[in-house]
Amino acid sequence: MRRASLPSMVSRLKRLRTAAPLLALVLALTACQVDIEVGIGFNEDGSGVVTVDVALDQEAMAQTDDITSLLLTEDIENPASGWSYNDPRIDDDGRTSFSASKPFGSIHQLESVLAEIFGSEEVFRDFTFERDTSFAQTDYRVTGVVDLSDGLDLFTDPELTDRLGGEPFGEPIPDVAAALAGVTVRVVLDLPVGAEEQVELQLGQGAERIEMTAQEESVTAVTLRWVAWAAFALVGLSVLIAVAGYLLERRARDRSTDPTLTQESMIRATGPTAAQPPQRRLRLVVLNPLGVLFEPIEEPARLLASFAAERGLEVDEGDVEQLHHQAALGRISPVELWTGIGLDDDPDELTEQFLDQYTVRSGVRDFMAEMGRRDLPVACLTNDIASWSTELRERHDITGIDTWIVSSEVGVCLPAPGIYEALRRTTSVPYENALLVDVRVESLDAAQALGMSTALLADARPKEGEAPGHAVVTGFSDFFRRRPRS
Repeated sequence: MRRASLPSMVSRLKRLRTAAPLLALVLALTACQVDIEVGIGFNEDGSGVVTVDVALDQEAMAQTDDITSLLLTEDIENPASGWSYNDPRIDDDGRTSFSASKPFGSIHQLESVLAEIFGSEEVFRDFTFERDTSFAQTDYRVTGVVDLSDGLDLFTDPELTDRLGGEPFGEPIPDVAAALAGVTVRVVLDLPVGAEEQVELQLGQGAERIEMTAQEESVTAVTLRWVAWAAFALVGLSVLIAVAGYLLERRARDRSTDPTLTQESMIRATGPTAAQPPQRRLRLVVLNPLGVLFEPIEEPARLLASFAAERGLEVDEGDVEQLHHQAALGRISPVELWTGIGLDDDPDELTEQFLDQYTVRSGVRDFMAEMGRRDLPVACLTNDIASWSTELRERHDITGIDTWIVSSEVGVCLPAPGIYEALRRTTSVPYENALLVDVRVESLDAAQALGMSTALLADARPKEGEAPGHAVVTGFSDFFRRRPRS
C-alpha cells in the first residue's frame, strides 16, 4: 500500500496566516521588548472589530535599517485579506507601534479572524457572546480561551525552518526563556457599554479563560417600572379588599342558612388550583440530512478514510478528519480535500463515487408528504460541503424542504451555537418552536440547551438506565403513531 502525502497539505493549512506579516517581525526581535495587543470590540448585535497592535522598543527598531518597509509588503496591503493597516506611530514611551484591524459579522466569524493572527485555531477558541434584553436593562457577556502554550512555535513555519537549516529564525536562540519573557500579549475586551477590560499574558503561558460582563440600565425605564409596580400593587390591594369583603359577607350569610358548613369545607371550596404549564406550538421541523434523510449514519470523515483505504491508501483518520473539517467550514475546496487525502484522480469522479454510497432512509418521502399535508415547514441543518449537499438532494430528488443551512456556507459547524443561530435568523422561528431530529447526541444536547425540542433517531430504543436525555424514535412512523389514552 502507498502512503498518502497528508503532512504537506496539513502544514499548508497551518500557513494560511492573513494577519501574520504584522506579527512575523517578532521572530527576529525576541531579544528585545515586544508588546502585542489584541483588541476585540463588540457591537450590540455581536459584530465588531479585531485590532492587532505590535509595539517595539527602540532596541527592537534598531535591529533593521528600514523596519517600516519590511511591514509594508504586498501581502500586507492586499485588500482581499480584509485587514486594514495603519501608518506606524510613536507613543509616549518612545515605542514604535504598527497596527491592523479587521471587522467580523458574528461570533463564529470572530474566531476565524482571530485564527489568522497566529495561524492557529487553538490560540483563541471557544468564544461566546451573549446579549440578554429585559424591560429596563441589557446584559452583555463574552467568554473565551487564550492559549499561548506553543510559545515561539506560534511564529515558526516548517518549510521555512527546513530552508534555514533547522533554525526557525535563521540562527540559534541562546536564551529561550528570555526570548519568551520579552514578548507580552495583551487581550483587550470592549463591550458596547462600560469600560474595557484587559488580560495580560506571557508568551508560552498555558490556556487562560477570559470573561467580561457589562450591564446597561435605562433610568427612565427603571422609574416607569417602579411606577407601574406601585400602581399594580394599589389596584391589586383594592381588588383583594373588595374580594375579601364579599367573601366575608357571603360566608356570614351562608352560615346563617347552613349550619353544617365548616371551615374545612370552605378551604376545599376556595383552595388554589395548580397552574398548567404553557404548551409549545411546533412551527418548524429540523433534520440533519446526514443520518436522518440519508444513510449510512457514520461521520463523513470516517467514510472518507474508508473510501481512501479501498483505493489502496493508508491514511491517518485524524488527518482526514482535520481536512474534512476545513472543507466543511468552507476554508478549502473539494479539490484541495481530495489532493490533501492523497487521491489524484479526477475530483468530480471521486466526489460522484463517494456520494454513491448514500441512500435515502426508508420512510423519508412519506414523512415529507405528511409534513406538506400538515403545512409544517421542514429545514435541514448539516455539517457538509455545499456542492456535495446540493448534489445529494438533487440526485435523490429530495423536495419539500424550505431551508438548508450548510456549514461551509455559514462558516461554522455543529454543535457550535453559531449554526443554530443562523437557522433561527434564516427561518425567523424561535428555538422554543422548533424540533431537531438527529442521530448525534452532541448536536441534540446543544440544541436542547438553546431551548429547542429534540428527538434522537436510533436503530433501537435505549435499554433501561441508558436514556440519552432526548425523545427516542426508531423511524419516521413514530412521529405519527397515536398515543394510547390514559
